[in-house]
Amino acid sequence: MDPNFPLTLMEWKLIPIPGAKDKYIDKKIIGNVKNNFKGTLPEVRVEFTVYDEKGTQIAIVSENTYDLKPGKIWNFEMTVTHDVEKVKPKGLYCVPPRELKSLEVMEE
Repeated sequence: MDPNFPLTLMEWKLIPIPGAKDKYIDKKIIGNVKNNFKGTLPEVRVEFTVYDEKGTQIAIVSENTYDLKPGKIWNFEMTVTHDVEKVKPKGLYCVPPRELKSLEVMEE
């Protein structure tokens, strides 16, 4: 990943939903994204590609958050409404503040 990109997908996993009775709504993706930017990001989105047991792509799912402060971590959770065998991260996206011309990241 580009070290100058303002977001980091820190961790994620596909987990079963306890007590789920419908095989099409029995899993969710949980994880977290960190804002490495020096300012607040007005909108952040994470996307995952969803695959069935044959390895066929069956969906793309996403979740958004707003006003992610600098250095903060967003803990996301999204229900997957398909018969899912695995998922892969597809992308992280953000809308920069309007007043900025570039996204300068914080030093570690």
